[in-house]
Amino acid sequence: VNQNIMNNIKITYRRWLREKSIETTFPSCWSEMTPRQFLALTSRPDDHELLAIMLNIPKRIVKRFSLLQIHELANLFDFIKRDQKVSSFSLSTLRIPKSGILHSPNPKLQEMPFMQFVYVDTFYMSYATNPRFETLCKLVSYLYSPKTGFNKQTADNNIDKIKKLDRNTLEAISLNYGLVRKWITERYPLVFPKQSSKRKSHDSSWLDVFDNIVGDDLKDRDKYAEVPVNTVFRFITKKIKEGRK
Repeated sequence: VNQNIMNNIKITYRRWLREKSIETTFPSCWSEMTPRQFLALTSRPDDHELLAIMLNIPKRIVKRFSLLQIHELANLFDFIKRDQKVSSFSLSTLRIPKSGILHSPNPKLQEMPFMQFVYVDTFYMSYATNPRFETLCKLVSYLYSPKTGFNKQTADNNIDKIKKLDRNTLEAISLNYGLVRKWITERYPLVFPKQSSKRKSHDSSWLDVFDNIVGDDLKDRDKYAEVPVNTVFRFITKKIKEGRK
């Protein structure tokens, strides 16, 4: 196996009594993965099938690789531990039976309403603690929205339809959100301090943040809920820095 820059790979193998070679690529980070590769990595297929999908070559060719070649290729999966964040969603669309196409948030969660983030993050943290299928479906239903944008009633109505999708796909979306969340936490370290055992649960803390931003301006509560999450995080960061002066 000869590996060059950007994980361009040339693999030599034997077919019948002749030597053959194939040139392909292998992702070096999460953001380079196709939706098919992302799903394969989270659905845990057999080793030959996984390598075939990651290399984008037929499985029959992978079966001709030597043990040494398989071992060398396995080392390329190191990016999973090394690169634990990404700013966008691999599965940008999700087809829902009788509901059409739903869309993931924009890269870096741009224009994502703060209240949508509160719901999604609450479901994500709850699922991480207690992995119930119902919670996973709520997470995906609130994360993916119609082209018209997030709407709580629409999200609630889609939960039962989300339940009919392949669980591996839903798990992949949860993992993807976790990677995006990691990116967000590093971008706003003051908003996401390191976890403390005494810290309140995320659902209550995010609602406290929302209440502090709204203050006594209850008549415009819905407008505040629509403020982009990045705007809210920048506002919180500014307030924390001002409080430290």
